[in-house]
Amino acid sequence: MNARKVCCLHALQLPQDLDDEDCAYSISKLIVRATSEQSPSPSLKEIHDAISRYEFAAYLEPLDVLPVLLPCSHDGATDLIRLCANKNSPKEVMLVLQEAIECLQTCLNHDEDDEEENDPDLAQRTIGVVLLCSPAISRSTLGNRSALELCSPILENVDSLIPSVAPLCTKEQGRMLVTEVACLAKFLNAWASEVADATGIHDIKNLLRKLLDTAVVYCAPSIQAFLAASAAPGCFPRSFVRSVSEEDCNDGEAVMFTVELALESLGDTPETIPWKPNSFSDLVYLAYSTTPLPLEPSSLPDLLRLLISALQMNMVIDEALFLLMQTLNRKDVSISPELATSLCAVFTALASTHLDPTIRKLNLRLLSLTLSKLPSPARLDILLKLATNEDFPQMRGPAVGLVKEAVLEALALPPDQASVNPFASTELLRLFGGVLFRPNPPEFFNERKTREELAQSLELLRIADCLSFYYVLLQRDRENKTGVRSQGNVTSVQSSILRPLRQFLDQQIAGEEHPLMAVLSLQAGLDRIDGALRTLDLDKYT
Repeated sequence: MNARKVCCLHALQLPQDLDDEDCAYSISKLIVRATSEQSPSPSLKEIHDAISRYEFAAYLEPLDVLPVLLPCSHDGATDLIRLCANKNSPKEVMLVLQEAIECLQTCLNHDEDDEEENDPDLAQRTIGVVLLCSPAISRSTLGNRSALELCSPILENVDSLIPSVAPLCTKEQGRMLVTEVACLAKFLNAWASEVADATGIHDIKNLLRKLLDTAVVYCAPSIQAFLAASAAPGCFPRSFVRSVSEEDCNDGEAVMFTVELALESLGDTPETIPWKPNSFSDLVYLAYSTTPLPLEPSSLPDLLRLLISALQMNMVIDEALFLLMQTLNRKDVSISPELATSLCAVFTALASTHLDPTIRKLNLRLLSLTLSKLPSPARLDILLKLATNEDFPQMRGPAVGLVKEAVLEALALPPDQASVNPFASTELLRLFGGVLFRPNPPEFFNERKTREELAQSLELLRIADCLSFYYVLLQRDRENKTGVRSQGNVTSVQSSILRPLRQFLDQQIAGEEHPLMAVLSLQAGLDRIDGALRTLDLDKYT
């Protein structure tokens, strides 16, 4: 008996007197068992290592082992898929590939009302399908078919699977899917250059680029290189500190490095994409480009519209926010009121509803940055809408902080500029006084609320922000440009919010052994304002 066969059977813990047919059957049984057990012996990795070491791949039966390996995520499964597909009948490998694609299409296209849940292995199975594509296509005989006719149905089908599969992927699966698609694109591009004519090469490149674009866009949430969070401390040093794991960032960047190699093989690099991108995938490639690209003013509106569209559709969020930070932080960038309004709308939505607190905070800073680039009248109009926002009431409190930023900027301007700025004039309190210095709803202080309701109240947080703004305005508007220190305005603020709030707080604190922190915070804010009014000799108007 062949010595290598004996050694391999021994390593696989199989009888050494098996004939060839029994060898193939027994190995198939070993693989099937190893895919279904938690701690099999031998494991898939051990099976692969033995078969690879002793060159026993001819005993792997594609029709038997590949279908059970495709959905398997055990260590060694992908190596066995590659070994089997590269060393055995390409016809059988192609048959398994086509059947796997049809099975995935059936599972993913099932009626949404069907009570049966999606197969949890769909994502892994799709990764296995991508693994099979290279050997199945490149090792098949063309016959009367062109290279394009051979590969286009398969590539188009795989491309159609990804949008449905990507949301089912774990972070690791999403990264692996992108990596394998990139490797597939690079491999098949080289294959096409050897077997296809010029037209076929061009068309195959387009198919591969489309497949790569699809994988990058739909699996973007899995890449998780945290571009925006990593760049935030540099763009907004007062608001952010670095809190992202460098190791995790590097893993995501490694995936995109593989993508960049695939792009280069297809004749593209992030640097060759003009600053007039026309797809979400272009945004991803631009975000990971290591070479700063010139920003032509004429291309800015189209870039911003594409970025807005990406955020509205909840696509490539990290990359879009990163590019917006890079763009809006440039001092030479100006934005039309129309685009600014759209940007503010999408930043408001994400700052209010996104599940990641870092993303919420980042969108609030981008909202502030966008507002700072607008003329004062347009900025005032947007802030007034934010302060009274009914769709996103959670933005009313942060809007007060944005108003404060605008006012402090205006008060610091030279006299000739401040005199025409509404944020440094009596226009400020005329427009915002009735919004900021009144409870919302007006009967809020008279409503009966439980302790739990008050603890979750957005209005208490908003009022705290309003008290902070009023205190700062009293202190910083030394020349009384806004009229905040005028008798009429001091009396108005007292009657509209300070006095009712004081009565409300007295009721909340009375009899409470441990008052809510929000209540104590409001009390501290009131005391601070009372102190400021006394210092400024304005308490006589209260």
